[in-house]
Amino acid sequence: MKYDLSQIQQWSPYLERNLRRYPQLAEPMFWQDAFAEGQLYQQVYDLARNSDTDAELKKHLREQRNWLMSRIAIRDLSGAAELEETMRDVSDLADALVNAALDWHYDKLTERFGVPIGEESGEQQKMLVIGMGKLGGQELNFSSDIDLIFAYPERGQTNGRKQISNEEFFVKLGQAMNKSLVEVNEDGFVYRVDMRLRPFGTAGTLAVSFAALEHYYEVHGRAWERYALVKARVMAGESQATKELFEVLRPFVYRRYVDFTAMDSLRDLKRMIAEQVKKKGMQENIKLGPGGIREIEFIVQAFQLVHGGRDRDLQGRSLLPNLTLLVEHGFLQAGISEKLRQAYRFLRRAENRLQMWNDMQTHELPTSEEQQALLAQSMGFESYSAFMAELNVHRDFVSQQFAMVFDEQEVLEERDAMDKLWHSDMDDSELLIEHDLTDERKAEVLALLKGLKQSRTLQMLSKDGQERLDMVMPMLLNEALKPEYDKIALTRAFAVIEAIARRSVYLVLLKENPQALKNLLQLCHVSAWLSEMLVKYPALLDQLIDDRSLYEPLHANELLQEACKLLDQAEMDEERFMSDLRQWRHAQVFKVAAADVTGNVPIMKVSDYLTWIAEAVLKVASEFAWRLMQQKSGLPGGLEAGAENPFMILGYGKLGGIELGYGSDLDIVMLYHGIDSGAKAVSSTGRELDNSVYFLRFGQKVISLITTLMPAGIVYELDTRLRPNGASGRMVVSFDEFRNYEENKAWTWEHQALVRVRAVVASELGQKAFTEFKQEFIGKQRDLAVLRDEVVEMRQKMKDQLDKSNDEQFDLKQGSGGIVDIEFMMQYLVLGYAHQYPDLNEFSDNMRILEAVERYQLLSSEQVAALMDAYKTYRSKYHRMSLQNEKPLVQTTCYPEQRENVQQIWQQLMLD
Repeated sequence: MKYDLSQIQQWSPYLERNLRRYPQLAEPMFWQDAFAEGQLYQQVYDLARNSDTDAELKKHLREQRNWLMSRIAIRDLSGAAELEETMRDVSDLADALVNAALDWHYDKLTERFGVPIGEESGEQQKMLVIGMGKLGGQELNFSSDIDLIFAYPERGQTNGRKQISNEEFFVKLGQAMNKSLVEVNEDGFVYRVDMRLRPFGTAGTLAVSFAALEHYYEVHGRAWERYALVKARVMAGESQATKELFEVLRPFVYRRYVDFTAMDSLRDLKRMIAEQVKKKGMQENIKLGPGGIREIEFIVQAFQLVHGGRDRDLQGRSLLPNLTLLVEHGFLQAGISEKLRQAYRFLRRAENRLQMWNDMQTHELPTSEEQQALLAQSMGFESYSAFMAELNVHRDFVSQQFAMVFDEQEVLEERDAMDKLWHSDMDDSELLIEHDLTDERKAEVLALLKGLKQSRTLQMLSKDGQERLDMVMPMLLNEALKPEYDKIALTRAFAVIEAIARRSVYLVLLKENPQALKNLLQLCHVSAWLSEMLVKYPALLDQLIDDRSLYEPLHANELLQEACKLLDQAEMDEERFMSDLRQWRHAQVFKVAAADVTGNVPIMKVSDYLTWIAEAVLKVASEFAWRLMQQKSGLPGGLEAGAENPFMILGYGKLGGIELGYGSDLDIVMLYHGIDSGAKAVSSTGRELDNSVYFLRFGQKVISLITTLMPAGIVYELDTRLRPNGASGRMVVSFDEFRNYEENKAWTWEHQALVRVRAVVASELGQKAFTEFKQEFIGKQRDLAVLRDEVVEMRQKMKDQLDKSNDEQFDLKQGSGGIVDIEFMMQYLVLGYAHQYPDLNEFSDNMRILEAVERYQLLSSEQVAALMDAYKTYRSKYHRMSLQNEKPLVQTTCYPEQRENVQQIWQQLMLD
């Protein structure tokens, strides 16, 4: 609905006064069209920046502010502008006015003192103005103060005839700029400027170097300052230094791990605000009161502070886009996000109308009946009671969601039950009487608890760590003493607690997420491997928070998209990329295992997921190495800019066959395709490098990125010994050399290995070339008798060297009638018959090869069914044993039917 000017002036005496002062604003041509992007800023900046005198600057700043704030009010109150436009225009206006004043005074000061020069770089220094709060988020309210911090890159001094330190120069600059904004004259003022958010507040220097900022936040930074910096934005000053500044600020604001300590800090801050609200009777304050704007901001920023270090998408400054992102990343349900969006828009519109009444920074609902009625009308309601009814619907919903996000009630209730036990000396089994436990079980529990409490790790805890542990343990015991959990589950869970105790942020994670505790106990109960993963890599506890993501592994495309984000986040920081890649891979494998042991994915899909994860790792590691090599050594010789990466990785064995298990290493061969080995790459400095050496270093870098041991472990073990000429051959060869070796020098067992090979990293041309070569080579006609003898001979050698079967145990993989027998039979049939039936060569995994074998009647349907059953049975058991950290050896009484079937088919196919 749109309103005419006579109506909206009733809703804003401030606008009425300004229309008398600027009557031309009443003409629709001055306000009916929205500004194009950047138009408002440029118009204001250019006029003020070109002022000749200080007095003229102040006049231009104030007149522009008065004129444009009136224009913004007209568009907002008339319904011509949506909330987003109003917030953007008010913020753009602030940016333009501050930038103009800053640049004008910078020029005047350099005339007196010269240009400030950095003592390390020797380069000219400019001051950056950091806009905080809603100004930083470009969602400024109508009559807001502006919160600013002044920073500059380096210490040093000016180069003029009268030299002063950079600090003194920038303090003078900040003081002059502030004076231009805050001083009141016949045209009013521009902004109330608040500088108290700077380091040490009013006791600190007005302008701070980057080094001093970094030191302050490392040593003195407080929780509320993290919250304040979430929206921080460089809104004026030297743009080239912005990235450097936020590299300083980001580690303080966003921790690299999922950080639930932020929840307690925000709770404390909200508690303080609530006390002030109550003390000052501000319950009807739509910003700070219950269900107000601040609670919506806290909800969103809680997720940002907790998860933003791990997920940079959440580091945005504006609230409404962040609400959308929280849905996309699974932190908020779409319906809740939409209602919060509606509440925010309603409250912010009401806030603007309250402030448009008299251009005052107020958030209090009016007390006079006349103003109440006019406020309701301006919001589109017939009465104030109707307005209040709608307002209270929004505030009640916001309060409810705020309580759910920050709720401690469940934690407190769970603490009561077992608190006394945890703080006892563990000698009184009567404390366990409310749990239906046998005497033996009670003794087990007390012994385990005593052992945990007496461990060196817990004895050495800090005060904070001990307090956090004391909060978690009663909750854990409540869950762990349920009938379904045995001594093994409790032992494993206590091992996890001991591992994370000194990094007590993870204790906070468990305290804040009772569901994570339940998932921890469940996974410890079913899998030694999963509990050991949590002990080794506590960051995996993050995965326990949300059942939806924990038990639903990502598919191939989603995995690759997520892995590619690591490239962008790393910004060519090799150490960060390696660390992030390790944590990401561990998290994805952990989710597959969790879904596996809880029955949320079928066993035959487990290997698919594990293989997709490995492929994503190899692809992003290759891409990172490719970018790094181009930086250091330029493009490979003969390659044009923008051409596809010629590097290839062939996946052998389980990787090639899409049959990876937990803990599998990756068998790979690295090649390059489509360029001359002898051509030379030329770096930016003119240094030349043969392509053969270029790609050797490329391959070494890929291996280093994946296998270097870091605090988060390695990504995978890589085995490259299947390359041409084995361990004595070059690490990376050209595709032509690879093809020549396979055709002329390779042994039959190497041809067998080729049956299961896929190009997992390759350009489109490289993929095509490899597929054509493999189909042609595998499809050659071979002497069946000779082939069979060589396959049987190689199988016998493997049994002699690797089979760990004995009278009591059967080796699932290498034993007679085991996994490798099935694999060797499939390789024999593909190599022997692909010239007749090219479809045999289409797939690299055994199950689909078996389907083709049945289709062409190379084995009977009964034989194929028996081999499929045996293969699935063995692989299922193999996965299960991996998850219990057991070797793939079973009692000889296990699987007699499957073993006999495989042995019979081996006898008939390979020996008779």
